[in-house]
Amino acid sequence: MFCLTGALIAGLSLTGGSAEAGSPGDAVAQALPAGVYFQNEGTVQGWSNYPQKPQKQGVIRNVTAPAYKGGNAIEAKQTYINEGGGYHSETVQASTQAVGQDRYYGQAIYIAPNWQFHDQNVTFQQWSPEDPEGPWELMFIQNDELRIGGSGGISANVAKVTNLRGTWIRIVTRLKFSATDGAFEVWVNGVKKYSRTGVSVLPKTSNTVRWSSGIYCTGWRDSLPDGPWELSVLHDQARIANSYSLAEPANW
Repeated sequence: MFCLTGALIAGLSLTGGSAEAGSPGDAVAQALPAGVYFQNEGTVQGWSNYPQKPQKQGVIRNVTAPAYKGGNAIEAKQTYINEGGGYHSETVQASTQAVGQDRYYGQAIYIAPNWQFHDQNVTFQQWSPEDPEGPWELMFIQNDELRIGGSGGISANVAKVTNLRGTWIRIVTRLKFSATDGAFEVWVNGVKKYSRTGVSVLPKTSNTVRWSSGIYCTGWRDSLPDGPWELSVLHDQARIANSYSLAEPANW
């Protein structure tokens, strides 16, 4: 069972370098390193949507263990309650990237040692247009694979996670928004596993996107769970930066 933590380490905003917290005194403002636009060291405080409101009986909370670094992590949990519709528990950072920009999104995620692989999409992060809003590109676990897909038109089986249960999995995703020279690249545990460059990569319907991280039990919208009726993904060491090195969770 995960334990709640009292530690509050705020994420930092993309503008001004000041801490964003749910209420005054939650955290002390600190300067971001050069080339870093946002970071969060594993707490629900400091994200744009704090305090979060998970759907249905979902949970999004601070935990002390397991943690990748610093004794803090975020648990995103959902429990099937025998009804359709959305099952989202998420942290969200608004306006993380606009057309013409090149960004690297890093974080570490953890799935339990007894995680049951199954053929339903369990999304743990996504990028969505903001105005009008809607899903665009998702990253998820399905069977024993890490995959990307969505209405953005970029889909791939990125890596196997067969032997990564019970470990922290470091993931860095590069998005370069351009009509002709875009890029979508993914590194897993320090190894580049997917690269598509020199192509059109643009968010549909909007000039900007938001970054969402948590758990989205997509298959539960209209089907019974193929696996357990309760699922958790843990998240730690989230950062948006202008290079792979800065975004890589192992480096900070």
